[in-house]
Amino acid sequence: MSNLDDRARTYFSEDEIADIKGRPVKWGSGDDADAIGLANAWWLHVEKIDRDRSLPWSDRTVWNEFDLCAAMIIRDMLERSLNNLPATLATKMVDYTAEADNRFRSMTVADSGKRMAAVAELDAAERAERGWWWFRIPDSGPILEDLARWNRFENE
Repeated sequence: MSNLDDRARTYFSEDEIADIKGRPVKWGSGDDADAIGLANAWWLHVEKIDRDRSLPWSDRTVWNEFDLCAAMIIRDMLERSLNNLPATLATKMVDYTAEADNRFRSMTVADSGKRMAAVAELDAAERAERGWWWFRIPDSGPILEDLARWNRFENE
């Protein structure tokens, strides 16, 4: 069992885990995902993006703006799954997710969201409906360098 699985088991009761897993959301591919799995995936993505900030852009292991977009889509799905949970369980799940959300906030800066909307190919209406995470970008590192190529969208 991974550390994230251990963390979920210490945070939630077996009944709560069963309830969460019984309320999955569908990905565009038709696959199911539950809130715990999505929260863990969000954590892993945030962790990788944070680690990459100290690496040079030339390092072939670093993620790019499309990987940041994928992380944001995972966070979208997590938000959708939170909305499927009973209020008390959703509140507990928000607390479970808070560490990853806070880490993401601490390593990012506010942004218009226009560049990330362009990366994700979202129109203005879709961009307006996005969560707070779509309006933050890393404060340093290779992804920030990659997003500089998208600056033309800032003026639109």
